[in-house]
Amino acid sequence: MSLIGEAVFGWHDRTIGSASATERCRFWLRATAEQRDWAHGEAWTGNRDAATIKGVPKPELIARTDWDEPPVSIYAELLTYISDAPCSSSPELTEPLTLASSWWVGLRAAMDVLAEHPTARGEHDPWALVRRVEVFYGQPLNMPKAPALRTEHTDLHWSNLTCPRLWLLDWEHWGMAPAGYGAAVLYLHSFMVPDTAAHVRTVFADVLDTPTGRLAQLSAAAHILDRADRSDDYATLADPVRAHAARLLQLAGRH
Repeated sequence: MSLIGEAVFGWHDRTIGSASATERCRFWLRATAEQRDWAHGEAWTGNRDAATIKGVPKPELIARTDWDEPPVSIYAELLTYISDAPCSSSPELTEPLTLASSWWVGLRAAMDVLAEHPTARGEHDPWALVRRVEVFYGQPLNMPKAPALRTEHTDLHWSNLTCPRLWLLDWEHWGMAPAGYGAAVLYLHSFMVPDTAAHVRTVFADVLDTPTGRLAQLSAAAHILDRADRSDDYATLADPVRAHAARLLQLAGRH
């Protein structure tokens, strides 16, 4: 097998990937390195665990190997090759994007199928999630009942989706979360292109416009705002996300 493409680096160069090929087939080879103290947990096994998910358009894991190069641990995964390009080079959408209606139908169908997939990954205590969001914003949310949890792709932004054919990439982060969390992540990452943000909201209105859906949006917003505060991520997206969270908190305060 030979590498045949340019190296593609992930968030903060934590991952590196490249197209690779044998005489008969093309693949995607991806390696992830992490400090040994952090090289464990659900993110470390996400793509491997996702191999059990059926009915969702995603790369398939063919092989994986793990090794140590102190002070880091590394794993490499061989995946089926996806020829369609990511919808955006950055997680947040910065330019208008034209997608076929069938693409949106496929995305909604994929999220509905994923929602039914049983998993031990992710959050299984809904009230613990509520408390974390309340602590982040310093405000009670007055949830009328425990939020509904279901299986979600919890990193569903625009560089993890492809077009013109739909594929969902990067399964390090998935598991039980508030119903609509994936849609909330995508919605917030669309704010700099209002027409696309409105389309995301329309497609997922039934899960976003609920107490659980609003909690999902506040949780996704907290992740974005925390990253913006601790690093140079989301320099442009942070302000509209912060304003949106403030509107949701006002709504929560009236309940």
